[in-house]
Amino acid sequence: MVRTSNRLLVSSILCVGAFVLTRFALEAFVAPRTTTPSLQSKLQLKARGGGEYDISDADIQNFYNSLLTGAGGDPPKGTVLSELIVKFFHGDFTPQGFKRYSGLWKGPPPGNIGKKDIAVGVAKLKEQMANPMFVTKGGVGYGVDETQKVEDDGKGWVWLLAGMRPGGPAGGV
Repeated sequence: MVRTSNRLLVSSILCVGAFVLTRFALEAFVAPRTTTPSLQSKLQLKARGGGEYDISDADIQNFYNSLLTGAGGDPPKGTVLSELIVKFFHGDFTPQGFKRYSGLWKGPPPGNIGKKDIAVGVAKLKEQMANPMFVTKGGVGYGVDETQKVEDDGKGWVWLLAGMRPGGPAGGV
């Protein structure tokens, strides 16, 4: 009986020793974990109206100015941007909703999205940005209470966004 309890005690001490040794080795050779702010501090920041959405008009203007350095024109064929524009703007905007184009893409090769399809999508995008049929408020996502969304402030900025979900890309305004 005494030998069994000694073996158990020795095994426990060895396990604890191995654990402590492993922890010290990890801390010595691996970068420390970054700590995330507590839930309390996140709530306090949100209650004050601050946080990740603290962007001034000057920040927006600087961002816009940084985008004006390209050659202009439609996005190139085969890029994510051109594919998203065609997916979400090539079609008809009707009072019943957006009806996506269901014909054959112009290509080349026929059946694939080409420059002509991108041009149509960009034209519809510009049309919707100038006179939107559906978007009158922006917000944090689909299905959010209307009181949580933001109305157009009249400053002329429209933000487009895209995200990825299991079913494929998702876009929004």
